[in-house]
Amino acid sequence: MWSGGTVPLTIAGFDETVADGDTITVEPYSVEPNRHAGPYAHQISWFFPELKIAHTGDTLFSLGCGRIFEGDAEMMWASLSTLKRKLPADTTIYCGHEYTQSNARFSLTIEPDNAALKARAAEVDTLRAAGKPTLPTTMAQELATNPFLRANEPSVKAALGMTAASDADVFAEIRTRKDKA
Repeated sequence: MWSGGTVPLTIAGFDETVADGDTITVEPYSVEPNRHAGPYAHQISWFFPELKIAHTGDTLFSLGCGRIFEGDAEMMWASLSTLKRKLPADTTIYCGHEYTQSNARFSLTIEPDNAALKARAAEVDTLRAAGKPTLPTTMAQELATNPFLRANEPSVKAALGMTAASDADVFAEIRTRKDKA
């Protein structure tokens, strides 16, 4: 029984691999794979630039991110930083799970004074009360409200009492608090 981690995948007739910086063409669109550490050491997210959509799997969630099962917080922060850098703000994000409401509650414990986050949390509660999904999200929403993407922000560092800490250390503290929540 497979319990996670990296498993080689072989499919008869397929012998091509992809790497960061590659572009795959699936007419009429291009797809850019981004290999990075997520919950496991070898995650891949997919960005479709012409469609302005990305599938971030278990690395980036709405108002959250995946747990770290392999690697460490510094690797995960580097992965999230890469997504922040590579995905334009108007990118629609499709993630692997619908954890938005619980992530919103947690996020408010990190940044209770973030007006955009408070508005997003209220919107999420309204959507869920009506039985509606909260996904997809956008990179702009996540940059404004997701504490895991905001570990480098002075307001987040101040809220945690970590103004002099590295971005990766602040991220690690947020991840630790979420793991214990």
